[in-house]
Amino acid sequence: MVKKITPTIQGYLMILASALCFASYGVWSRLLGPHFGVFYQGWVRSALILIVLLPILVLSKKFKPIARKDRKWFAITMIFTVFTQAPLYFAFNHLELGTATLICYALFLVTSYLTGWLFLSEKMTAIKILSSILALIGLFLTFGLSLALFSVTAMLLAAFSGIASGGEVATSKKSTQKYSSLQLTAYSWILILATHFPLSMLTGETQLMPAVNLEWLAMLGYALSGLVGFWLVIEGFKQVDASIGSLIGLLEIPLSVFFGVILFHDSLTLPILAGGVLIIMAAVLPDLYSLRYRRAQPVPTPFPL
Repeated sequence: MVKKITPTIQGYLMILASALCFASYGVWSRLLGPHFGVFYQGWVRSALILIVLLPILVLSKKFKPIARKDRKWFAITMIFTVFTQAPLYFAFNHLELGTATLICYALFLVTSYLTGWLFLSEKMTAIKILSSILALIGLFLTFGLSLALFSVTAMLLAAFSGIASGGEVATSKKSTQKYSSLQLTAYSWILILATHFPLSMLTGETQLMPAVNLEWLAMLGYALSGLVGFWLVIEGFKQVDASIGSLIGLLEIPLSVFFGVILFHDSLTLPILAGGVLIIMAAVLPDLYSLRYRRAQPVPTPFPL
């Protein structure tokens, strides 16, 4: 007799599947390649996502006007959002997937802690300080020892995307207390569409027509992985221990490295591997501490949305 999957196990499986979706971002970016401009791919992906997302938002009746007193933090979150997509896409196409992911995640982690501490009255605990130090050491190993191998511009843009993603996630806590994550996500993609389309036109990027080929299938996969990954992580966290869920979600990092090595023959040097281990340790520590002492801790959403 086959045992029925419990809601808790189902939740963990959903978070694992979401990590797989988010880890695939680098794969889709590589498959799109140089044919899609950094702003062009952003606005097209936004349009595809909104075609699905907006009807769901309207039918679910989760649309809620932003109150005047909430607009400042909402605007700050949206400003961070604008800078999350194009830089990471460029980085994925000019760095090894593991290197881009590790640089981005290290800055994401440190920025989210610092933003919470400086602007959101969150305590900078000893565990968070230790995590930040480990992340910075890991970043130094990954970034510093990759300078001779990769584009400095690409590494800086990966770091910039991490900073933007960390600021986005940290400041969104001010809005998600009153507004649904679905609404904030929809607004994020509307703003990306509204900014990336004119930038694509102004920079003279080629506006490709839809076609039945590998690149456009990758574009659909990119958009679909974002939609499905977001739904899976939101639904999964409803059914599980938040800290354990966060630990499972961190599989996004080694999965991204694995995809780069297996699919694109990226190299995995010892220094980058060491840096990656330190960055993952930095991300794991707060959740292990939370599990040990059963202290409530806000769960950061995966990057990038």
